[in-house]
Formats: sequence, C-alpha cells, structure tokens
Amino acid sequence: MWCSKVLVAYDGSTPSAKALDLARSIGAQDESIELVFVHVVKLYGLGTGAETVLLNEAQKVLTEMEHIADEVPNKAHTHLLKGSSPADLLLKCAHDEGCDLIVMGSRGQGGVKGFLGSVSYAVVQGSPIAVLIAKDVPPAATGAGATH
Repeated sequence: MWCSKVLVAYDGSTPSAKALDLARSIGAQDESIELVFVHVVKLYGLGTGAETVLLNEAQKVLTEMEHIADEVPNKAHTHLLKGSSPADLLLKCAHDEGCDLIVMGSRGQGGVKGFLGSVSYAVVQGSPIAVLIAKDVPPAATGAGATH
C-alpha cells in the first residue's frame, strides 16, 4: 500500500468532514492502514475564561472522533492538541506518530471560501510527507453533468 499511517485533521467543518471521508476511504482499501484522528484547539492566551468554552467545544469534537475511530475496521486513535500554532502541532504530531500522509480540509472553521486556509497552507509548505487536501465542491459543480 502506498501509505501505512494517516493523520486526519478534523475540526467539524465541512471541508474537514470531506477529509475525514477521504481518509476513511483510504483506510477501507487496506485494514492495515492506521488512522490518527486529530483535532487542534488554538489557544490565544486570553485569560478571560474563553479557553474553557474552546476546550468544551473541542471535547465534543474529540468525542465525535472517538466514535469514528471505534467504527472503522482499521487501528485508529485520537488526539486533542492544544497550542498557538495549529500547523506546527499537526506537523509535530504527524512526525511523532510516524505518519506518511496527512489528510485535511482546504480550510477550517472560519476559512474564506475558495482559498486554501492558513493552516492547510502552512502544513502543505512545512510538511516533509505527502498532504492530501480535501476540496469543497463549488455549488455550480454539483449540477447536472458535473464530475466529482
């Protein structure tokens, strides 16, 4: 198989859900492929209690990923990463885990539609391993005769 361990970045956004679907389909090709589901919480050091809200929301995403990890036939586990640089956290996790592929959405929560998000861009630029970007399908492309 062309990859053996895949890091999947997931934040609950539509593009990251597409990345999750892609990673699951890669895993379905060979049950020996290990999947590492990762959610990153960007902490801003606000000191106002806002981190609690961010961490509570992150826990919901982590729980969702844990259910997905339990459902796939592949060996799979989850990570909740916290820090100020999501791209650096994802790259470090991929390195530490020994991943040979990163799958992520074209943009995450709050990204500008039609552009590669800053985190995905930074991961693509900084990664020594392959990065597969799940793109949003533009609404015009979903009509009759469109190819996917």
